[in-house]
Amino acid sequence: MDSRSDVVVLGAGPAGLAAALRAARGGARVTLLEAGPQVGGLCRTLQSHGCRYDLGGHIPFLRTAERVDWAEHLLGQELIWVDRPVARLQDGRVVPGRYIDQHPDHVPDAVAPDGTAAGELGSTVGASFRDRVIRQYMEKVDGWPLEVIAADRAVKLRDEQRAPDGFWFPPGGIGSLMEAMHRAVGEAGGTVRLGTPMTALHHRGGRVTGVEVGGDDPGTIHADAVISAVTPGLVVRAADPAAPEGLLPPITMRAVALVYLMAERAPVSDEAWIQVNHPEVPFSRIAEFINWDPGMVPAGRTVLCAEVYGTGGDDDPWWSLDDAALARAVADAMAHPLGWVDAPSAFRMLKVVRMPRAYPLVEAWRVGEAMRAPTWLASLDGLELARGGTVVTAIEAGEAAADRAGGAVPAGVA
Repeated sequence: MDSRSDVVVLGAGPAGLAAALRAARGGARVTLLEAGPQVGGLCRTLQSHGCRYDLGGHIPFLRTAERVDWAEHLLGQELIWVDRPVARLQDGRVVPGRYIDQHPDHVPDAVAPDGTAAGELGSTVGASFRDRVIRQYMEKVDGWPLEVIAADRAVKLRDEQRAPDGFWFPPGGIGSLMEAMHRAVGEAGGTVRLGTPMTALHHRGGRVTGVEVGGDDPGTIHADAVISAVTPGLVVRAADPAAPEGLLPPITMRAVALVYLMAERAPVSDEAWIQVNHPEVPFSRIAEFINWDPGMVPAGRTVLCAEVYGTGGDDDPWWSLDDAALARAVADAMAHPLGWVDAPSAFRMLKVVRMPRAYPLVEAWRVGEAMRAPTWLASLDGLELARGGTVVTAIEAGEAAADRAGGAVPAGVA
């Protein structure tokens, strides 16, 4: 069935929800499309065995009083202040602070930035400190040498994901904020269509005219503006007429397995996040949700989420394990070599979530190639891109896209 909207938003992750909410509150007729059965994208909260646990650990990075007020108004309750920074394993001990936040007193061997993570970090902390403190962890996560990783990756990790004093967190998990945004879109008059994939992006004469959708109610939605909060490749492939050739060069995707363990015991630590650079440990970081929000886990129980990064191929030593074996490897690593627990058998597998295409990796010298798709999309009148890495940068990107599309309200207005 054909219909019309002022604004169509693609993707109901934090960026898409924020774009739809901003435009709807500005008076626009908004349709938010989501191919999946629920909102939030990767920012979801799962439930089982009486426990709540996020799909990975998502620090919102709400940095201003205005943004905190915005979130609390949506939720109808106060946020939780988690009064500790992300911790790291250093010389066998868990200590406060991320690897990338550390800085020497003197930098005698600074190097010039060269577009790589090695150059970016070496220019600020020096080559020797970078190699001694930061390199092992970053290369364990991304699987590439710092000399291959693009500088932008290091910049975003260092600058956008800092929480040196602690962070605000929505009660009940990150999914509660996404659901609150979902409700607010409807209250503002917007329409949210779940289970509705975009099958074509229609454009004519360099301008977007609408989108074609599938699902239970297929048809065409004509629109003055389309905001894309999904991956550029998905939109390029859906372009009708077809997009120019060569916009989508091959991109390496990093795989992540989220291993959830539960035990009837006190928390393993008092940390929310711990980064682990030890090469014999399957996971690179681990979250313990009772330290984010005690209400997410019943008393006398703890739930941990270990993030295991890899290639996602048969040659990957951890990914190639079945779920039960991978969960045992994570629990065993907490006993040896980490020495955090005495009885790894006390932990049982709650869930394993495998994401073979969790996030893209782009070699430093191929950044220009990777920008071909978003550059072409941005050239289409009426199409706005909403792209952000963290929860709050995604929200801000969605709001900015709605501002450009029209029908915006002042920042911070609830």
